[in-house]
Amino acid sequence: MAGWSGFSEEELRKLQQKDQAVPAALGRGRKPAPTNRSRQQLQRERALQLATQQKSGPGSSALPPEQQLTKPPPQPTKALPKAVIQPVVAPTKPVEEPSQKGTLAVNHAPAPAEDTSPIVKELEKQEVEFREKTRIELLQQDQKMMEERNKRKKALLTKTIAEKSKQTQAESVKLKRIQKDLQTLDNMVSNDICILRGVIEQASWDYNTARKRYEKAESEYVTAKLDLHKKTEIKEQLTEHLCAIIQQNELRKAHKLEELLQQLHLQATEEEQEEERGEEERKRGEEERKQGEEEEEERKQKSVMENQGETNEQSPPDTGVETETQAGGAMLQQDIIIKLIRNLSLMICFVFVIFIIRN
Repeated sequence: MAGWSGFSEEELRKLQQKDQAVPAALGRGRKPAPTNRSRQQLQRERALQLATQQKSGPGSSALPPEQQLTKPPPQPTKALPKAVIQPVVAPTKPVEEPSQKGTLAVNHAPAPAEDTSPIVKELEKQEVEFREKTRIELLQQDQKMMEERNKRKKALLTKTIAEKSKQTQAESVKLKRIQKDLQTLDNMVSNDICILRGVIEQASWDYNTARKRYEKAESEYVTAKLDLHKKTEIKEQLTEHLCAIIQQNELRKAHKLEELLQQLHLQATEEEQEEERGEEERKRGEEERKQGEEEEEERKQKSVMENQGETNEQSPPDTGVETETQAGGAMLQQDIIIKLIRNLSLMICFVFVIFIIRN
């Protein structure tokens, strides 16, 4: 114990790395066989390190280099994740304190390797116990942390389940309301559709009847139009025939009048006749007056002749007066015939015009 000067920084780093490798192996589910091997290696390395530190201390300069122990090469250590390294750093601090205290009781006199072995064993036992305690504490802490996390997760799950149940209940209520609204809308739509279908059927029935009537009326209209066209053609033909008959009658009358005029030696043009009509009417008036006067005179003469029949011989009538009276009678007859013919022609034309207007 007097010649041990404590652990160096390199040794502490190696110990920390090996301590970190052990819980990593435990966490990964390795077997306990590799942990025993690591402890043996640690014991050997610590013994060698103690010997080298005793030699490298203030009294090590007196020893020759042949007697000095060589330091073994450091074993390669696997790189561990940061999550494994961080929790192991804390338990190394109490290990450094006894090393610092042990440096105060440094003895410059070198000691053999056999004397240091029980001390190393005791230290190793203490370190192993401390590490086991720290591992147990770490495991307990991890268990507590896991339990707390599980509790939190359970609380969160219960909260989320309650919230989800509330949401599902609210959504179910909303869905029921929506279903009711949709059902009411469907019922309304179905009722409206039934009403509209009835109206559409009635409208289609009315349309069909109206179409039939229209087709019937159209056919009747076509037949009536054809009948009307035929009747109009017949009427036109009859009117043409009637006009032809009237023209023929007029021509016959004209021929007869010409024959009569030729017989009476009174052929004249139509213009002269129109001019002479006024004079003839005047003459007729005068002739009628003359005839009236002559008839009165004749009556007077007859009465006188009857009175003088017995006493006086009757005188023969004048031939000139008789010829004049005969000529006047012929003229009167001719004028009467012309008037009758004109009146008849006017009447026929008037009747023809009225017939055309009515049709």
